[in-house]
Amino acid sequence: MSTSRTAAMILGLLAEGEKHGYELLREMEERGLLRWTRASRVSVYKNLVRLEEQGCLVSWREKGGNMPERIVYGITAEGERRLKDMVYDLCSSREPLRLDYAVGAAFIGRLGEDEAREALESRKEFLRAQLKRLLREREILEGLGSGALDAVRDREIAAYREELRWLERLMAARVAATDGEQP
Repeated sequence: MSTSRTAAMILGLLAEGEKHGYELLREMEERGLLRWTRASRVSVYKNLVRLEEQGCLVSWREKGGNMPERIVYGITAEGERRLKDMVYDLCSSREPLRLDYAVGAAFIGRLGEDEAREALESRKEFLRAQLKRLLREREILEGLGSGALDAVRDREIAAYREELRWLERLMAARVAATDGEQP
C-alpha cells in the first residue's frame, strides 16, 4: 500500500500540536509542503475523517469568542505509530524521480521551432519563478524550521538550477541542429 503524502503531512503537523483543518492547510502552505503533493482543501478534510476512523486522530469541537465553532484534531498513539511507518516508507521510497516534462522534451521535434521555443521558455519561466520563491522562502524561514526541511529546500533549489542549465543545453542543441539543417 502506498503512503499518502497528504496523510503523512497531516500526522506530522499534528504530532507538533493540536490543530484545526484550516490551520493545517495554512501551515502546509506556509512551510512549502504543498509543492510536494496536490493536497487540496477537500483532500485534507477527507484524510482527517479517514485518519480519525482509523484511530490515528481524535477530534473535538471548540468555540472561541465570536469565532464559529471548529473541529480541532489531535494525534493518538496509533497516529504516532502510523506516522513513523509513513516517514520510513517515504524516506526509503523506490519511487523514481518524476520528470513529467521530460516526456514532452523527448518528442519536442514534433513541434515547430517557434512552438518548441515557446514551450521551453514557458518551462524556464516557471522554473525561475519557483527558484525565486524557494530562495525567498529559505531567507524568510532560515533558522525557524528543522534542519531536515532546510536540507530538502536546498535540494529543490539545486534541482531547479540544474534543470534550468539542462533546458539551456537542450535549447542550444536544437538551435545547432536547426542551423545544421539550413543550406
